[in-house]
Amino acid sequence: MKDRLLYGLFPGLSAPFIIILLFWLFRFHDLPLSQFIHQAIALKVQFKLISVGVFFADLGLFYLFLHLNKNNASKGVILAVLIYFFLFLFSSL
Repeated sequence: MKDRLLYGLFPGLSAPFIIILLFWLFRFHDLPLSQFIHQAIALKVQFKLISVGVFFADLGLFYLFLHLNKNNASKGVILAVLIYFFLFLFSSL
């Protein structure tokens, strides 16, 4: 695997949603996924859920890429975190 920024950016953007799906699967498996999403939006906790996903998923990816000496991929994960940061910042205005 080459060491490219995009190899860290795409997993960094998609991994938080995998964490959210795992959270739903293990905690709210009796609730349909669409209803889980609607409840999160109704309770205004969707950004908190995504933030937790960003924290855990991207932190793990960042250290994995550092351990594998894929520094540009690690930079891609940091870029994904910054993209989420600015999305959350502008959506809260």
